[in-house]
This record gives sequence, C-alpha cells and structure tokens, in this order.
Amino acid sequence: MKALTKDGKYFDIPFKEEKKDGYYSVSVSADLDFSNIETVEMDVMGVVAETSDEGYMVLPKALNCSSDYALCYFNKHSEDFEKEFTLCSMPIFGVKTDKRTYLAVIGGMSYDFKLKIELKNGKYKVYPIYEIYGEQPYEDLKLEIFELTGSDANYSGMARRYRKYRMDKGEIVPISERMKNCKTLEYTKDSVLIRVRCGWKPAPPAVLHQTLENEPEMHVACDFDRVGDILDELKAQGVEKAEICLIGWNVKGHDGRWPQAFPVCEELGGEEKLRALIKKAQSMGYQIVCHTNSTDQYEIADIYDENNTALKRDGEPMVCSQGWSGGTMYSLCPIVGAKQAEEILPKVAELGFRGTHYIDVFGVVTLRRCWHKEHYVDSKKSIECMAKISELSKRLFGGLSTEGAADFLVPYIDYALYVCPNMNVGDLCDKAIPFWQLVYHGITLSNPYSATMNCTFKEKSTLLKVIEFGGRPSYYFYSAFMGNGENWMGNTDALCDNDEQLKTSVSKIKEGYDIYTEMSDINTAFMENHEEVAENVYEVTYSNGTVVRVDYNNESYEIFHK
Repeated sequence: MKALTKDGKYFDIPFKEEKKDGYYSVSVSADLDFSNIETVEMDVMGVVAETSDEGYMVLPKALNCSSDYALCYFNKHSEDFEKEFTLCSMPIFGVKTDKRTYLAVIGGMSYDFKLKIELKNGKYKVYPIYEIYGEQPYEDLKLEIFELTGSDANYSGMARRYRKYRMDKGEIVPISERMKNCKTLEYTKDSVLIRVRCGWKPAPPAVLHQTLENEPEMHVACDFDRVGDILDELKAQGVEKAEICLIGWNVKGHDGRWPQAFPVCEELGGEEKLRALIKKAQSMGYQIVCHTNSTDQYEIADIYDENNTALKRDGEPMVCSQGWSGGTMYSLCPIVGAKQAEEILPKVAELGFRGTHYIDVFGVVTLRRCWHKEHYVDSKKSIECMAKISELSKRLFGGLSTEGAADFLVPYIDYALYVCPNMNVGDLCDKAIPFWQLVYHGITLSNPYSATMNCTFKEKSTLLKVIEFGGRPSYYFYSAFMGNGENWMGNTDALCDNDEQLKTSVSKIKEGYDIYTEMSDINTAFMENHEEVAENVYEVTYSNGTVVRVDYNNESYEIFHK
C-alpha cells in the first residue's frame, strides 16, 4: 500500500490486516501523522481479472460519470485505460469472475475517496484512493472485502450483503418497522407522488446578480386555487391516496430567493389561500407538503451573507456552475444550512404542511465540505449537519424526501424523488442495474430516474422501468420549465392550463396509481434478486415471494403473488 507525499514521493504506509473465512479487511490508522500525505492508494488486491474472463465489475454511480450503478464486463474492453470515479454515491465496488466473487466496502473515511479502475496489458485492477491533502482523518481508512459463493455470487448477492452490512451496524431500518410508529410513512408507501411547480422566474436566469430593483418577473403556471382543482379531479377520478408537493409556493416561486422562504408567494394567492389549500387537501384525505432548500443561497435573499458561503480547499467560494431562477447560486456551508433550517422549517410547518417533506438537491449533490476558517466542515461534520436537518424535518412534518439518494442520507429519508438523474450507458457502464434498489428497496421508497417522472405519460418502456426497479409512480405538473429546453425530467408533462388538460393529466396519474395499488404487497419487501432471464426480459424476486416479470420485447409485465 502506497502513500503519496506533498512533494510527489511514494512510500509504503503501515497497515493492519484481518482475515477470517469469507472476510478480509485492511486498515490504516488515523493516529498516524498525515500532515505530509496527499493520497493513500489502497491497492491491496492486485489484479482482479483479465479481459479473457466472463465476469464483471459492479461500479457505483459517480459524480464524474453519467451512467447509473453499472456492470462493467471484463471481456467488453480491450484497450488500456485508467479511470477515476470521484464522489461515488455508494462506497462499494464488486468483482465477479468464474474463480471468485466479492463485494468490497470502503468502511472508513467512506466519502473521502475516489475509485481507481484500470486495464493494462489485459489485466484489471480496482481500488480506492483516499484523498487526504495533509488533513488528519477523523477515522481509520478501511477497506472490507466479503467473499460470496453459491447463489450469492452475483450482483444481487453483493447488494444483499451490503444491505446486511448496514443493517448489522444499525444504520438502516426497514419501512415495515418504521411505519409502526409513523402514520405518515404508512400513508406515503401506498400513495403516488404529485409535484406541482406553481411558478418560477426564468431558468437559466435572465439576471445573475439579482436585486429587488432588477429581479425578473415570475411566471404563474398553477396558483393555489388551481391546485385545489387538481385535488377535486383526483378525487373525482378515484385516486384515493396521493401526496401533493408544492414547488415554488415560497416568495417569487421555484428557487426564487433561497434560503428566504417567506412571505408566501403573493402571485399564487398568498398565505391565506395556501393555508386554505392545505386544509382542503387534508380534509380530502391527501397528504400535502412543500419543497424547501437548505444547501444554497442567492444574493437577493433577505438573509444572504457571503460569509455563509462554503469555501473550497483553495479558499474560493463554492458556486453552482449554472445559476438558477434566483441568479448565481452559492453553496451554503453545512453548519449554516443546519442553523437556518432550525429557524425556517418550523415556520414552514406552522402553515399546516404534513407528510414526507421535500428538501431539494439534498441527496443528489455531493457531500459538501467547507474550508472556511470560521466554520470548517469535514465529511463527518457535513453528514451530522444533514442528519440534523433531516431529523428536524421528520419531527415537524412526519417524513422526509429528497432529490437523489446518496448513501449517507438513506438512513434519514423515506422517499427519493429519483435515485439517479439519468439512465445512460456507455464508457465503463455496459449495463445499468438496480443495485441501489437491491440494497434499499424496503428501506426507502424511490423513483429510479429523473426520466421516469410522469411514467404513464411516456412510452411504455418508461413505465416498465419503474415497475422493474420497484419504483413509486411519481408525477410532475410543469416539470419542463427550463428556458433553454434542457429539461432533465423530459419534455412530456402533466399540465392543467385548461380543464381538458387537467382531466387528461389526472387520468394518466390514475393509471399509475392503479398499477401501484396492484403491486402494493412489495412496498415494504426487500428486492432480493434481479436477473435477465432472456434478452430484454427481467425477473425480480422480493422477500415476500412476489415475482415481477418485465418483458421489454412485448412491452408487458406480469406479477406473480405468493
């Protein structure tokens, strides 16, 4: 095992080994002096496979890779390469050959590594590189390897092993247990999600540095009265369980002036109309929540302070590469975000919202750190801040949902709006697999991809993907709002500009609701096995014995209940 010093020299760093049947771990003590160490390369496995092998690697989703959780087949690549997956959403990788199958878990400093994958002279290597940069680790660096045999020697077995790993540590609790003391979650698991983007200023922004004098006008798409019409149509068409989430209810609409939330958007009807809408939804048996943000700030916000912006390691402020409706977006230091949430979220809850409250980008952005000398935040502290916000939200509203489903957030969230932003293949992703779902279905509700929003509005294959991945049908009025046409959830939308559009949109939602109701017995079950049984035909087996068969050739699915 090698460490790289700040002056570019490698040396052998001491480490500990632990071996027993089916288990091997290697660790580097956090008590060592790391002040002159840039990185630690935990290359302890050597060559893991060759291009002649029939097997595959299981790779996590990474920030710098557009693909999903993936299988990378050894025999599909021949040219030498070196790749580094940065900021992985899950701290794992797996290897399967005809000789050996194992799951590797980055079990210490789990969010401060990059995954190195290389092919050289027909031989594969894969290992984590810890990014230290002279900072003292808050825990030991640790890689744990679990050998899998028999029916566990595949990617489903790897996922089951990782689920057990987290459950044994007490980090995750099944939905079936949590809902015993949470009526919100019990309702959520049987409901479809309907998000309504009520209004927004131009995105990308027409003005980057916004003030009260130059702020662009807001477009009203669906005011609070019209949301009430959606509720009426849902009830009329027999959608009995739905969770409504309002986006842009806050001052100046979607991403208007975060972290400022109040006053309630006057263009949509103001606070009195919002309170009346909330009461109406609840009287009809629906849960209703809203969309907030605890990670970003705009200059136009009444509580904007440049000192609250997280700083990068080089001292530069963290700025979103693309501004949003409020203009240039600055990343809040996690400590500041947690303090602001303690002030803002109780006021939001006082409006009457109850259900799985939604916090934007929480699980899709990378784990944010801050090098500000007044509020330094390492990865451990960042997770503690996000946990504090999450637990506060669940106390106030009853549940929590977010965009994305990064591993560090799974213990706290009840629903992920989408696990991955896209379902691309290519590069090292030869085949996308529901690895996240194999680990976490039955732990957290989810929708698999941004493109599977409004699934029954789109081609049949989109609906089938939701079914294959055990997803919760999720809908979005006015998802396609980007002025440049770059709508990451697609351009097929739920609309209610007129009554005909409203009825048609709700009929598509009812279609998804009926399918979800048909499959309700799997909502709290673990996804135990996923396999391709014929070309483009998949069978998914759940812990309660239910089997779902999805056939993309015939655009059909079957459910076999126990």
